[in-house]
Amino acid sequence: MLSKQQIKLVQTAVRAVGLRTAKDDRRYRLLLRQYKQPSAKPVTSCKQLNNSQLEDCLAICESLGFRCPGKPANYFRAKASRAKGGDISSFAQQSAIKHLAGDMGWSDKQLSLFIEKRVTGGAVSNIALLSSKQAYAAIEALKAILSRQTGKKYTSLTQIQNDMEVNNGKEQACKVG
Repeated sequence: MLSKQQIKLVQTAVRAVGLRTAKDDRRYRLLLRQYKQPSAKPVTSCKQLNNSQLEDCLAICESLGFRCPGKPANYFRAKASRAKGGDISSFAQQSAIKHLAGDMGWSDKQLSLFIEKRVTGGAVSNIALLSSKQAYAAIEALKAILSRQTGKKYTSLTQIQNDMEVNNGKEQACKVG
């Protein structure tokens, strides 16, 4: 059973992202119906949510733009991911990998081969399926490859981005495989 504060937080979140308006709450009801009560009936009110369902619901609202005051921007998404036992790379890590591969002139196929053969040992070939630890390893490996190509030592992604802008992206493409 949720507390009054938790119910108020859900109501604030769904209104903030536009899932529930004064005239229409169909999207809000659709969101609630994805959760099941212990009796296997769909949830029809946020009062029927349990704590893990509440966190998942707030994670969905957070992904749509809701920010809980005093909490990090991905607070509920990280909490829901940990609760499900998943350690998924963040959007920022995935973007960094794509940008670094793009800076080196790699195609999607080359990047997939790199991820599969060098980073995960054949377990995963898709960036979206990397764990945060694997994504970190991929970023560091791509930074090292780029450092060897350009002859410069990079300590952050910002340095690489600034260097790529200065050089207008005229780096040589690197082959993988």
